[in-house]
Amino acid sequence: MNFLFYCQGDNGQMLSALRTALQGVSPSHTLINGHDDSLPIDRSCVDAAIVWQPPEKFFDDLVNLKHVYAMAAGVDQLLKHPGLPVCTPVIRLQDAGMATQMAEYVLYGTLRAQRNFHEFDVAQRQSRWIHGLPVRHSADTHVGILGAGILGAAVASRLKINDFPVTCWSRGPRVMNEGVSHVHGDDALPGFLAQCNVLVCLLALTDSTRGVLDNKLFSQLPSGAFIINCARGQHLVDVDLLNAIDEGQLSGALLDVFHHEPLADNHPFWTHPRIVVTPHEAARSLVDESVAQIIRSVSQVQAGDLPDGLVDRLRGY
Repeated sequence: MNFLFYCQGDNGQMLSALRTALQGVSPSHTLINGHDDSLPIDRSCVDAAIVWQPPEKFFDDLVNLKHVYAMAAGVDQLLKHPGLPVCTPVIRLQDAGMATQMAEYVLYGTLRAQRNFHEFDVAQRQSRWIHGLPVRHSADTHVGILGAGILGAAVASRLKINDFPVTCWSRGPRVMNEGVSHVHGDDALPGFLAQCNVLVCLLALTDSTRGVLDNKLFSQLPSGAFIINCARGQHLVDVDLLNAIDEGQLSGALLDVFHHEPLADNHPFWTHPRIVVTPHEAARSLVDESVAQIIRSVSQVQAGDLPDGLVDRLRGY
């Protein structure tokens, strides 16, 4: 098979590792570097593409394209690519080393909220010594996770190990790890939100989840709740978050994703004393793990099996 590769930001490491791995599966597999404009490509011979943020004309003339492998867990940007054939199956990464990183990131944010570190940050900026703030125990800090996929399950398990009560919410039923509560459906959402001292967003970005973190949702949380968004920036209504914090409904937020990245220099998130900004680094796809997942999916496709990570176009993930 002939695979066409394009991964924005790759320094050649992913390309080299994939080429070696594909050759190990079958000497007939060829990986073509889509970054090299000087390389003549017979686009009619491309059987599959392995991509992350491909350019606008990437899919032009790929008349025999049978599968697209996304080098990411989120595929919202790829599914909106104007050249992506509507009938071509898309297969995404499901973990690629991201689960452990995401669990660490959310644990940090949860501990920050539980131990009132946002209050200490505000006091430090004002040179105030605030001794004796009340300490809320981890067992009394309920964490809610919007999303119950692989990443959500990993985050929930890590928080549970650290004695935080955890509930995941998803649109449909899921089987969760022992000790992790789960609710599903729109009817369960208000009750779920009402108990969340910390709310984590790990939803896939779809038309139904765009702008879900808004005033309506914030008003259903307990006063002083803390927000962690490490899914997509488009889940959040920025002005609603700022208002909810300034009005005291929320105590603060840890944000890793934004509507426009890099975050604009003049965006108020940079300077707000109760908002922590990280530059989309909560969980990165690791080379070895990503390559292993791609190879597993390729092997499953060749064997006629349903590949792990096959995207449901209607659901958007």
